[in-house]
Amino acid sequence: MSEHHGNLVVRFYPAKGEWTCVVQRVDADGMPVGEDLVSATGATKDAARARAATLVDDADVRGALRVAGGL
Repeated sequence: MSEHHGNLVVRFYPAKGEWTCVVQRVDADGMPVGEDLVSATGATKDAARARAATLVDDADVRGALRVAGGL
């Protein structure tokens, strides 16, 4: 599952009973560019997203995480 926010994409992956939230910068075709901007795990999608928000200082990334969480 992924949600696009400008040139950023927020993706959620289930694994081993947890969720991983990843924010990546993407090109015009939606392909990742460079390293993940932030990655965090949690028991739920919301928990992983909230943890990711605490790990990053970039306002654009935090904004994408807020929108992905419906806030």
